[in-house]
Amino acid sequence: MEIFNLKKTKLIKANLKKSFTPEEKQIWDYIKDRKLFDLKFKKYSEIGRYNANFYCPEIEFAILINDKKHTKKYDKTRDEYLNSIGVTYLQFTNSEIKNNLEEILEEIELIVKNLKI
Repeated sequence: MEIFNLKKTKLIKANLKKSFTPEEKQIWDYIKDRKLFDLKFKKYSEIGRYNANFYCPEIEFAILINDKKHTKKYDKTRDEYLNSIGVTYLQFTNSEIKNNLEEILEEIELIVKNLKI
């Protein structure tokens, strides 16, 4: 799998890690420090030319949190790429997390549990 952590994006990612949205923080608090099935998640990982808010390389699982509007072509290309390299992912918006946190945490846990088996 291609995971790139380019030097030119290192500073950008460092700043992002310091400026979590409240919703990102809620997800991070749930998965950090191997709290979820003893799996290590990384913050702001690059997968190919795409960014994941959280990524677990052990089970090739990403969580994407995005309130920016992408074009359908961008989303389709990203989805095809992630699928082609075997990365399972869930995508949420901040408002979805804010309004449905418990359901989202349950969905993450179910996917992770199935991937870990």
